[in-house]
Amino acid sequence: MATEKHKSAPSAPHGVNVSLTAFNDWPNDAGFEVFHEEKEPVELKVSGKIPAYAAGILYRTGPGGYQITTSKKQTFATSHWFDGFAQTHRFVLEPPSNGDYITRVTYNSRHTCSDLIEEVHKNGDMSRITFGQQQDPCSSFFRKVMSSFQAITARDGGLAGVNVGVTIKANMPVPGQQSEKDAPKSDRNGNPSQIKSLWLKTDNATLQKIDPTTLEPSDIARHPKLHPDLKGPFTGAHSRTDPVTGDWFNYNLEIGRQAIYRIFRVSAKTGKTEILATLSGGDIRAAYLHSIMLTSRYVILCIFSAYYAKGGLKVLWTKNMLDAMEYDPAKNNIWLVIDRLHGQGLVGMYQSEPFFAFHPVNAWDQASPTEPEKFDIVAEIPIYKNLDILKRFYYNNMKGTSPSSRDYVGKNKGRARASLTRFRLSGVGTSTIPTTTSKSGYVERVFTAASDDTPELPTFDPRLATKPSRYIYGVSDRGNSSFLDGLIKFDTEMRTAKARVVHAQSPGEPIFLPNPEGVDEDDGALLSVVLDGTKGKSYLLVMDAKSFTEIGRAEMETVVAFGFHGTHVSNS
Repeated sequence: MATEKHKSAPSAPHGVNVSLTAFNDWPNDAGFEVFHEEKEPVELKVSGKIPAYAAGILYRTGPGGYQITTSKKQTFATSHWFDGFAQTHRFVLEPPSNGDYITRVTYNSRHTCSDLIEEVHKNGDMSRITFGQQQDPCSSFFRKVMSSFQAITARDGGLAGVNVGVTIKANMPVPGQQSEKDAPKSDRNGNPSQIKSLWLKTDNATLQKIDPTTLEPSDIARHPKLHPDLKGPFTGAHSRTDPVTGDWFNYNLEIGRQAIYRIFRVSAKTGKTEILATLSGGDIRAAYLHSIMLTSRYVILCIFSAYYAKGGLKVLWTKNMLDAMEYDPAKNNIWLVIDRLHGQGLVGMYQSEPFFAFHPVNAWDQASPTEPEKFDIVAEIPIYKNLDILKRFYYNNMKGTSPSSRDYVGKNKGRARASLTRFRLSGVGTSTIPTTTSKSGYVERVFTAASDDTPELPTFDPRLATKPSRYIYGVSDRGNSSFLDGLIKFDTEMRTAKARVVHAQSPGEPIFLPNPEGVDEDDGALLSVVLDGTKGKSYLLVMDAKSFTEIGRAEMETVVAFGFHGTHVSNS
C-alpha cells in the first residue's frame, strides 16, 4: 500500500535543532515540533508478547505540531500546547491468526484541521478565539477590538476548519446522526467493525465527527444542535458516559454578567438531549472546567478557581481563554451536585479550599453511614495549588532545549505539579435546593498523595466507572525532564505507587485494557505512546498492569507528537 511519508503543513518548519542541549540530557523537542502524518497505514515492528485481548484500535488525539510557514515566508507559531494543530492517530492491533499474541500493528494519522492549517498559511494568523495564543503587544486598540469582534462572530470554514482534538469517543450518540441500526457493520476493507461513529471533543461547544478508518472529518455538531438552550461557547472536553445505559453527560456555560451552567444528558436510546439543571446566581461564577464527575445517582460540577474575568466577557478582549482567567486564593471552590435519576435538579452545594484541576479520575456514591436516605460521594482528583500549570503549557516552557523551561524544573519543580487527592461529600440529599442557599457542607479531604506518586492524564479500569476503584494509571512528572518523565500506577487502598521511569523516554496517557479472563482489578494491559528522545522516534509501549513491566512494543520510524487523550475500541 502506498505511503504518504512526512506529509507536512505548507512549508512547515518542523525540523528539530539537535545541536542544543536538553535539560538533564532528556531530549523531547521532537514531540512538540514534529509535523508529520501517515494518511495510509504503515506496518510497525512488533516485539515481545502483546496479549490477544489487546486486539482492536487505539486512537490518540491532540496537537500535531504548532509552526507553519506562511505564504509570505514568515513563521506562524501557536504559543500554547492547547492550540497546536489537531491531529488524530490510529493504531490497529490485529487479532492473532495463530497463537495467543499479536504480531501485527499498523499506524495511520491525519490532521483533522487541514482547512485551518491552509487558512493560517494563507493569512498568517489564526483569527479566532484560542486557548492561550499570545497577542502582539504593539497591536492597536482599534485592531484588537475589530479582531475580537471578528473572532467571536467568524464561521469556521469547512468540516476541517475547526481545531478540535482534546478527547475522542467512539459510538457517542449525537442528535441528528445516523442511528446505530443503520450504521455500517464493517469497515471499507470488509473487516467487522465495532465503531459506528467517532467524535472529537474540546473545551468549546463544538464536536467534530471523523471517519474511523481514514480519520477524515465528516461532520460538525455544535451544542445548539443538541438542544436549542445550550447557547454558551464553553463546555468540558471530558463528557462522562453512563457505563450501563451509554447516555452521556456534560455542561454548557453561557457567559455574561451572570454565568449560566446548563447540565445535560444525551440519551443513547433516543438520541434526545435533556437539560437536568440550569444553575446561576449566588456564588456561581464562570470558570474554566475541563471535566465533570459522574456517579450512579449524580452529576457533580466543581467550579475550580479558574474564573473568567467580567463573567467571561474579557475573552472577547484577550482573544484567548487563559489571559481572561484569574485565580482567587481567598475564594473557596463550589461543588454543585445534580440529581440525574429523578429530575430533582440541584440537590447539594458544598465548598472546599481553592484549587485547580483538569482530570477528576473516578467518582462514586454510597449510602451515608450516619444519615439514612442520604448518600456520600467520593471523588479522586489530581489537584494544583494555582494556575501555574496552564502557564507551564506554553511551548517554550515545556521544550527541553528552551531556557524558560528551567522555570519549572530543579528548585522550581514544585510550581506546577499535581497532588492526587481523595475528597468526600457527606450527606447528599434528594430534594431540590436553590443556588442561593447556604452551603450544605464542607468537602472533606480524605488523603493527598505526594506529587512524585501522582498520576496525571489518569485512567482506570473502565468497567468500574461510577463504582469504587483501587488502581489509577497515569503519567508522572518527577522533575527528570522539562515535561512528562514516566508512568505511574497508584494504589489508592495502600496509598503506594509503582513507577516506570526510563531516561529520555517521554510517555503519553496510558490506556488500561482489562483481561477478560482476569480476576483482580489490575489484571490487564496498558498502552502508551512513548517518544524515545535518544533515537528521535516513537513506539507503542505495552505493559502488564499488575507487575507494571513492559511485555511488548510496536516501533515506529517517525515521531508521534505529544497529545492529550485516547480511547481503545476492542475487537470483541
